[in-house]
Amino acid sequence: MEKYKVAFIHNIIAPYRVPLFEHLSRHPSIELFVYFCANTHKNRRWGVLESNKYDYKVLQGVTLILFGYNYHVNPSIVSKLIKGKYDVVILSGNPDFTTHIAFLTCKLLKIPVIWWSEGIENSQSMAGKLINPITKYIVKNVNSIIVPGNLSLNFHVKMGAEFDKIFLAPNTIDNDLFIKNSSQIKKDKSEFKRSLNFDNKEVILYLGQLIEVKGVEYLIKAYNMLKQEHDEICLNIIREGVLKDKLEKMCIENNIKDVYFKGWVSEEMKYIYYSTSDLFVLPTLDDVWGLVINEAMCCGLPVISTKAAGASWDMIIPEENGYVVEPSNLDQLYLAMKNIMEDKFLRDKMGKKSLEIVKTKFNIANMINGFVSAIEYSLVNCK
Repeated sequence: MEKYKVAFIHNIIAPYRVPLFEHLSRHPSIELFVYFCANTHKNRRWGVLESNKYDYKVLQGVTLILFGYNYHVNPSIVSKLIKGKYDVVILSGNPDFTTHIAFLTCKLLKIPVIWWSEGIENSQSMAGKLINPITKYIVKNVNSIIVPGNLSLNFHVKMGAEFDKIFLAPNTIDNDLFIKNSSQIKKDKSEFKRSLNFDNKEVILYLGQLIEVKGVEYLIKAYNMLKQEHDEICLNIIREGVLKDKLEKMCIENNIKDVYFKGWVSEEMKYIYYSTSDLFVLPTLDDVWGLVINEAMCCGLPVISTKAAGASWDMIIPEENGYVVEPSNLDQLYLAMKNIMEDKFLRDKMGKKSLEIVKTKFNIANMINGFVSAIEYSLVNCK
C-alpha cells in the first residue's frame, strides 16, 4: 500500500483531538506529522495531553487575542512545509496568520490542501467575519474539505465549496474510554448517587462553560418550571464561567431549589456525574458542534439541545434519543424536559438509542475514513 506523507496544522493540543491524531498516524497509508500553533489557550483549564503515539511539534510563535479570538502567528510553518516535502497538508480551519501563510506556501509548492472545519453560519467570531473574504477564497481553492456534520456541510456549500469535494468525518471522542468507565460506574450507580447526595433525586445535567452563549439561564428557568411539578428532580451544573455568580444569585433570589454548581471537576468525576444523571441538556445559543453531546450519549443518556448546536442536527433523532428545540425557547425546553423526566421507560429507551447511535455512527473509524477519503481524493484530483 502506498504511503502518503501528511502534515496536519492544528491550533492547540486539545485532549479530545489526541485520539484522532493517534488513529490517523496508525493508518497504513499515512505518515502523519502534526504542527501545533500553541500548547493551549488561556481560557482552557484542561491539562496538555502529551502522546508518543504520533509525531508532532509545537511551533514557535505568538498567540494574539483579537475580538476574543485566539489569533496564531507562527511564521516558521513556512520552512517546515518546504523542508518536509509533504504529499498533502490539512489545515484545521482557523482564520489566522499561520493558516493563511500555510495555504499560500502549499499553493506555491503545489501541495494539495485539505480544509478541515466545523464552521457553521451563525458561529463565526468577529475576527472570522472580518477575514471572511480570505476564508471564502481558501474554501473555493482547496482540494477537498472535511466537515463533521450536515450543518457545517451546508455552510461550506454557501461559502462556495463544490459539494463533491466535501467529505464527512463525524466528530467523535474516545468512545471506548467513556463507555467503559460509564458501564463500571453504573454497576454501583445507587452508591455513587448517594455519595453525591443525589440518592433521592432524578438528575438533569449540564456540563459546559457558564457564559451567555451557552444559554444556561434558559435551562435554569425551564428547570424551575418543571421543579414546581416534580420535587424529586435536581439540576447539576458543571464547569466555571463569568456568569456563575449571576446564575447562583438568580437561583437564590427566585428560590429555585436543588440547583448545584459544582465548578470545574476532574475527568474521573466527570464520568461519575454523567453516569449518575438521568438527562443531559445543552441549551446553547451558538455552538459549532458540542462534544459534550457525544460524551453524554456514550454514557447512555437521553439528550436535549438546540438547533444552534451543530451536533444536534446529526446526533439527536427527535423522540428517539432526545429532542431538539429552538434556541432560547423556554416553553419548548420545558416541555422536552418534562416529557423525558416524567417517563422512566422513555428515558431508558432514549438512553439506549443514544448509545447505539454513538457506537455505530460517531466513532473513530468513521472519522478516520472521512479523512482518508479526503486525502486520497485530493491526491488524485490535485490542481
